[in-house]
Amino acid sequence: MIEYLRKSLPGRVIGLLILGFGLLNAVTVYVFYEERGRAVRLSQMEDLVARSVSMGRLLDETPSELHGQILEAISTDRLQFSLNRTSRVNPDNMAAPEHPLFQQLLASSPADDGANSLSISPRYYWCYSWIKNLTVPDFTFGENEGRRPIAIVSIQREPGNWLNGVLMTPSSFPGWIAAVLVALALFTLSVVMVVLIVRRVTRPLAELIDATDKIGRGELDAAIPLRGPEDVRRTTRAFNRMRDRIERFVQNRTQMLAAVSHDLRTPMTSLRLQAEFVPDQAVREKIIHTLDEMQEMTEATLAFTREDATREESRLVDLSALIGSLCDDLQDIGLNIECSVTDRLPYMCRPVGLKRAVNNLLENACYYGGEASIHVWQGTDEVIISIRDNGPGIPQKDWQRVFDPFVRLEDSRNRNTGGIGLGMAIARSIAHAHGGDIYLQNLTPQGFEVQLRLPVR
Repeated sequence: MIEYLRKSLPGRVIGLLILGFGLLNAVTVYVFYEERGRAVRLSQMEDLVARSVSMGRLLDETPSELHGQILEAISTDRLQFSLNRTSRVNPDNMAAPEHPLFQQLLASSPADDGANSLSISPRYYWCYSWIKNLTVPDFTFGENEGRRPIAIVSIQREPGNWLNGVLMTPSSFPGWIAAVLVALALFTLSVVMVVLIVRRVTRPLAELIDATDKIGRGELDAAIPLRGPEDVRRTTRAFNRMRDRIERFVQNRTQMLAAVSHDLRTPMTSLRLQAEFVPDQAVREKIIHTLDEMQEMTEATLAFTREDATREESRLVDLSALIGSLCDDLQDIGLNIECSVTDRLPYMCRPVGLKRAVNNLLENACYYGGEASIHVWQGTDEVIISIRDNGPGIPQKDWQRVFDPFVRLEDSRNRNTGGIGLGMAIARSIAHAHGGDIYLQNLTPQGFEVQLRLPVR
């Protein structure tokens, strides 16, 4: 799931939606709970004032020995009442006289000396912007395990006897946190469901992409089944028609090449027989040599063009072992090759074709550089086969031309060493059939490097 969100285009769009709407949802829930919290805190402060006044009247009507039990019974986790010798409100922290709650306190329990007092924590005072000219420093009365008082009411019953009521912050974490977490969990769950649905809907597109990649490697598998939305079905149907046309084209060309091969061999055999009756030995040898070249070119051309129509199945092989065995074979016939291939490297490929491509590159390096060295390693998303020699190299302007069929650079190649100029063309054709390519580079001060890069699938 994480890989899908990170790499695929629908996954990235969904990830942005999760981030954007998730933050928006969290902010919305937070604002809602803060607005709700303002109203709740105002109601709790009004309740604190009303209860403090009622408690004062109740204490006046009951014996003093019951006051402790009454205060304990009426106190809660949020509202705490106590009788003290002094007021819990510092005069510097008193609310302004025009504060509505203070006016409510004075109206409910008037004091002749104006001793009754009210304090509101600055942390919550901003909720009441309709109160003017009030500056209350923060205070720490009643702190307990991180809890702080929201408001304090002090009512003087008689000199040296104060009833103090305190509204405390909740003991648990704020309710909006739980709400935000629940909202995010529900949102994430809905997004996960959307991802699963999108993956199911786009699965035919993934199959279409895989099939397109296989056709690029010359693998003509069975037709893709028609499923998914109508747009995807039409695209799949068009792809299947294209695949059928390519398959027919390849089959027709293969049949045509087989016919050309047969038709060319017959007249060349006839010419070879007639050449044997030429009385002039020099002329006869020249004709036979020309016919040998024609036959070699014909066979090489047919082999080159058949690379596109090959039916070799891809399979998992140890690439290091494959190249190591090839190096041993070439060393046995006298080629000077240094093979630095040790670690096991599993790779899905067409082993016969890939072995032929590396063989052509190694032979070229040995023929034109005298010796060759080969290294193999795996990068982030590709396997790299590097072949180096100590030859004069190839001018950069000719790097693309050397891949053309029958091209031989005259300053470094001749009939005895260079063949007919199809080695590099065949190697690149095989590289393209694996989804890779061949890259060239001149080394300093001397030498040449050929890199065969194959994608990791």
